[in-house]
Amino acid sequence: MPRFAVAFVTPSQNSQLIHKILEGENKESVLKTFFTESVSDFYSNDEQGFHYFKDDFFDDTTPSGSIIEI
Repeated sequence: MPRFAVAFVTPSQNSQLIHKILEGENKESVLKTFFTESVSDFYSNDEQGFHYFKDDFFDDTTPSGSIIEI
């Protein structure tokens, strides 16, 4: 199964960098796992929260995160 490095700066007053190595079938499944395990406290823990997470993650001007296959 492919492995991915995911890094994300939390959207809070005390921004923190969260970095994990995760395995998954594709980027979408890995981002969903990362969201559920690590950042759902900063968003609503549902599909709408995940959508906003991905929007923040892939913002064209100032993305809050990155994901690369390793």
